[in-house]
Amino acid sequence: MQSAQQARTIVVLGATGNQGRGVVRALLQKTSPAFNIRAVTRDIEGSSAKRLVSEFGSTDRLLLVKGDVYDAQSLHSAFKDAYGVFAVTQNRIAGGTVDTEEDMKHELEAGRNIVDAAEACKIQHFVMSSLPNLTKASGGRFTKVYHFDYKHQIEQWARQCLPAVTALLPGLFYSNMLWPQYCRKEEDGTVRFCAPVPGDTLADWVDPAYDIGVFAAEVFAAGPEKTASKTYPVVSPKLRFSDFSDLYTKTTSSPSSFKSTTIDQWGDTVAATVGEGYREDIKQMMQWIAEAPEEKICYGTMDPKEDTSWQDLGVRASTFEEWLARTNWKGPE
Repeated sequence: MQSAQQARTIVVLGATGNQGRGVVRALLQKTSPAFNIRAVTRDIEGSSAKRLVSEFGSTDRLLLVKGDVYDAQSLHSAFKDAYGVFAVTQNRIAGGTVDTEEDMKHELEAGRNIVDAAEACKIQHFVMSSLPNLTKASGGRFTKVYHFDYKHQIEQWARQCLPAVTALLPGLFYSNMLWPQYCRKEEDGTVRFCAPVPGDTLADWVDPAYDIGVFAAEVFAAGPEKTASKTYPVVSPKLRFSDFSDLYTKTTSSPSSFKSTTIDQWGDTVAATVGEGYREDIKQMMQWIAEAPEEKICYGTMDPKEDTSWQDLGVRASTFEEWLARTNWKGPE
């Protein structure tokens, strides 16, 4: 077994968020090979950083470092002498709202800073949470799903500039059920799943706080010789939107239903919480999901035969029932 002194260092961006925290957890659980982790956060004295340290305890393999994806120099400092980077970018600025579609471009700024820092610091293995280009997938009909297309653009920059890049493409998040546009509680206590698509619409799903970390840790363990240039879907077997009601009731013995909202109601709900600039983005995402080719995965962009994650990594994404058990979710409050 490698000692902590011999272990390669992985920088984890967004370490206090859902995906990043899961990556930290999974990397710490790896002992052969072992990795040291630099967990990047904007405020190492903040409550989120303290919760991270509290969750994983005292270990010489975990170091919190200050960094901000909008501060290029801080990324250079965080990446210095590291072997690998796990990167994730956000569609909204923490603590702010997306007031205009132009505001979404901050994600490209963050991505450019991350890739440039990785190139300057000679990062040997760059693993990122990405998404497919829906403008291309839809034949140019849905051009405003910026939080997909911008991640894809950042991935392309990384592949052009860096020696070894592996992309992880997560499905829709089970934790989206915490948001009222996906799920709400009726006056009689029934849990209503309510996404604006027909109930028989199929989609890929994932536990972002767990599965992405498990996949990323196995990618780093396998190394660039095996995983560079690869794209791995992080998705469970497809579920129909109406299946959530059946599975929820079967698992919890609580009443539930599926009754979709309209696409305009969906846009109103999201805009009220995230910002007006996100309205068309999120509406077009669901419009595409409603008609994406069912025989393909990754939002209708990949043939299942192209998915070699099980052969290469030996891991699979969580089912909805596993997410329910892991989180003890009992429905919206």
